[in-house]
Amino acid sequence: MLLEVEHHLRFQYSAFVRESHMEVRVEPRTQSGQTLHEFDLGIGPHAQPSRHEDWVGNAMHWFSITDYHDRVEVACRSLVETSEAAIDPISIGLPFVDCVSTLREWDFLQFGGPVIRSERLEMLAQHLGLAECVTVGDLLGRLSESLGQHLLYQSFVTNAMSTSEDALQAGAGVCQDFAHVSLGLLRLYGVPCRYVNGYLHIDHPIKPSESHAWIEVWTPDHGWVGFDPTHSCSAGERHIVVAYGRHYNDVPPNRGIFRGASQETISAEVRTAVVERRERHHKPAPLIMDVPVFAESPDQQVACEHRADQAASQQQQ
Repeated sequence: MLLEVEHHLRFQYSAFVRESHMEVRVEPRTQSGQTLHEFDLGIGPHAQPSRHEDWVGNAMHWFSITDYHDRVEVACRSLVETSEAAIDPISIGLPFVDCVSTLREWDFLQFGGPVIRSERLEMLAQHLGLAECVTVGDLLGRLSESLGQHLLYQSFVTNAMSTSEDALQAGAGVCQDFAHVSLGLLRLYGVPCRYVNGYLHIDHPIKPSESHAWIEVWTPDHGWVGFDPTHSCSAGERHIVVAYGRHYNDVPPNRGIFRGASQETISAEVRTAVVERRERHHKPAPLIMDVPVFAESPDQQVACEHRADQAASQQQQ
């Protein structure tokens, strides 16, 4: 499947800020089952990003804005060719006790960050009957059948900083939480697994596409295999991998700081579309309109003008 993805991030500030320094992970990977053909990145106010790769090869773009501004916009356009999953993860017949890993997989067996080993997690494993499972496929099948009965999909219950324990305590969460809880359950039984951040294409005339999170499990026979615990299915041609790591903290879409006394509001919009052919016969629309910057804060200019007006009126009195 050939998919075009447009992702727009907007950072709005309640007052003008002096500086912004930011890194974004929005460039899809080229790897087994997926090929990135085109990628364009636009930043407003204009900035020249530098690209590098992290410890597992995820692409990152870093940039700075050093003039006064009241918003930052990041937009990207990608053309990605995907294929169906090579194997249904539920069909993996390898006993999970035989998932002998190497040092390369060691990080993906550890608890830490938002994936917490807790009494609630261990009790959930008991309720799901995971101890009765024999193979990796059995574990994933049990998650597919029963996890949704204990963890409801519900927005605004958790946030980007929430842990697996927060989601279990609330009994609800979003795809990020389903991924973290699943990682914790699998790591209890010694199955190497990692968090995947990306996009999910949805054929829906009204509901937009979205950023999405799922997991991958590792076996010596099949390597890394994708599984989507939110939708209880394998990760196939509608899933586009952007980055993967031990958990969300390794691969957030954006991370950064700004200098200024301001409140930040973040919004995001994702659009995906099936493309018939790779060739384009028209020039694509610009990703970002001009976002103004100022050498001095307009907020300060307004305040100075206001004080000058007050002084003038007092002198007239």
